[in-house]
Amino acid sequence: MKKIIFLSLLAASLSLNAQTIKSKVLKLKYTTPESWTAVEFGGLLNWDEKGNEMCRCSGIAFSKPHKDGKFNVVIYAVPNGGLDSTKREFIGALHFENVDKVEKTTNKNFSFEKRRSNFYDVRAKKTSYNCIRYISKVSDGHCYVIYAWQENMNLLNSTAEKALTEMVNAIEPL
Repeated sequence: MKKIIFLSLLAASLSLNAQTIKSKVLKLKYTTPESWTAVEFGGLLNWDEKGNEMCRCSGIAFSKPHKDGKFNVVIYAVPNGGLDSTKREFIGALHFENVDKVEKTTNKNFSFEKRRSNFYDVRAKKTSYNCIRYISKVSDGHCYVIYAWQENMNLLNSTAEKALTEMVNAIEPL
């Protein structure tokens, strides 16, 4: 009997940690890996209304504490024709420095245009964190822009990139 109670409690705690969230507003679902948290922001009807200090748009901010600097993944939902909006090139005061080199990559959920670069901190007026930007177009015409970085001034190492990729891979279209 004790084993049954213990196994039931263990299963319940594991299911709480690996809960799948469906965001009908953003047309996404995601299961946060261990230690990651997620916060949705933005409008309920229009992806270009409301927002927060990161962007006056809709999206999800994922984060995970780490001894060498917090991991961050931010996904912005982009309405049809809105990909050229400059507001989605920023995460708060951090501006993505665009580069010409583009990698085409896929995971089980998306095909991406992937660019590696840095953020430029417009407040401090200096280059900031190394980051990766993914852009994915979905079949109905809207897009997602995903930024992944570690709050560390060193280049992304393979361990950090693996943790960030794990979070990106946990995001799926509805």
